[in-house]
Amino acid sequence: MKLARFLFAPLLVGVLAAAVAAQTFPITDFEGFPTPSANGSVMFRQPSYSGSTRTFVDLNPPEPNNTSQVVEVGIAYSGTKSSRAVWQFLPDKPDAWLRLTTYTPPTGTQLLPNPAIAYAHALRFKIYVASGTPDFYLTLGTRDNANTAPIGGNGGHTGSIEWVGATSGDPITGGYTRPIGKLITAKDQWVEVVFNLPIEPCLPFASGTGVPPANGVLDGPQGTIECLAFTPVQPGAIGPYTVYLDDFEQVAVWSVSGNVELRDFGGDITQVPVTVELRQNGNVVRTATVTPDPSGNYVLTAVLPGTYDIAFKASHWLRTVVPGVVVDEADVTGVNVSLTNGDVDGDNEVTLFDFGALVAAFGSVPGDSNWNADADLDGDAEVTLFDFGVLVGNFGAIGDE
Repeated sequence: MKLARFLFAPLLVGVLAAAVAAQTFPITDFEGFPTPSANGSVMFRQPSYSGSTRTFVDLNPPEPNNTSQVVEVGIAYSGTKSSRAVWQFLPDKPDAWLRLTTYTPPTGTQLLPNPAIAYAHALRFKIYVASGTPDFYLTLGTRDNANTAPIGGNGGHTGSIEWVGATSGDPITGGYTRPIGKLITAKDQWVEVVFNLPIEPCLPFASGTGVPPANGVLDGPQGTIECLAFTPVQPGAIGPYTVYLDDFEQVAVWSVSGNVELRDFGGDITQVPVTVELRQNGNVVRTATVTPDPSGNYVLTAVLPGTYDIAFKASHWLRTVVPGVVVDEADVTGVNVSLTNGDVDGDNEVTLFDFGALVAAFGSVPGDSNWNADADLDGDAEVTLFDFGVLVGNFGAIGDE
C-alpha cells in the first residue's frame, strides 16, 4: 500500500505515453514453439474442434482455412512469432459463431493446454485482425474449476464454463447462448484486449457433469482459459476471418482509496453514490460507482496499472478531477476530494437554473408532488431556506470537466 503519487498536468502527456511498472504473470508469447506448428497443437485447437460451433465452420476452402497455428510471417506483437487462427463460416448460417477452444483431455498431446488463470488478476493479450475480416464480439470462456496450477499451467479440462466480458447473450438453435462481448473492429493493427476478471460482467454458458452448474459468477480463485468466443456483429457474416494472437499474460490489479467530502451536507453520506471515472488521454476508460462509509472513505477495486485522471461526481455536487494518479505495483491510498454542493440540475454548474429548480421544490418533503431529492442540498429531508443558503454560498461555481 502507498500514498497517491500525482503528476501535475504539464507532465501528463509525456507520462501517459509511457507504460508504468506492473506485476505481470506471463502465459505465452509463442516464441518457444516451432513454426509453423501442427494445426491445433499449441494452446488453441483448430477452429472446427468445438462441438458447439463446428457445424458453422466451412471445411471446404483450402488451407490455411480452419487452422490454428503458431506462425512466423512478419505479424507478431513482440518477437517474431504469433498464433494465427483462420476460419470461414458456411453460408445461410445466421446463428454462426466460433469457440476457439483450448480443451485438452489428459491423453492429449497439445502444448500449453487448458491454461490456468487467477481470478484476482486481469488477463490481457494482443490481437491483430486482418483486413477483410468481419467485425466481431470477443468473449473469454473460462472453466470455473478452482484448479491449483500455476498461472499458464494445465488447469484441467473439467468444470462449468462461464462467459467473461459478456454483456448479453444471444440464445440460438441447439440450446447454446452465443455471447456478446467486447467489440473488435480495428484492422491491420495490434490492439490490446483486457479482461479485468474481478469486475467483468459474467454470464453462464455450459455446466459440467458432477460439478457446480454455471451460474454467471467466477466462484473459484482460479479457472482456465477454455476458449475465446467470436460472435459476428453482422449475423451470418461468412468471412474469411484471419486473427493473430500474441503476448498472453496476467497482470495484477490494485485498489485506489481515499476520502470524499460532501460539503454542506448533514444527511447520511452512505446513501450517496459517487460516480468515479478513470480517464487516460482524455478518454474515459472505466466508470464505477463507489459508496462512502460514514466517515466518507471509499475504495475503488481492481484498477489496472496506468496513469489516470480520476473524476468524482455525486448527484447535486460539482465534479472534481484529481490528475495524474499513478497506479503501478501497489494499492494507492490518499486520493481525497472535496465536492462543492448546489448543482440541483446536474449540469456541473451552480446557476439560476439550480435556483429555479430549488424554488419549484421549496417547502416539499418526501412524498410531496413537488419533492426533488436533489434540491435537498443539506440532506435534512426537506427543502428549506437552509438549502437556499447552500446554493447562494456556492453560486457561480463550476465543476471540473
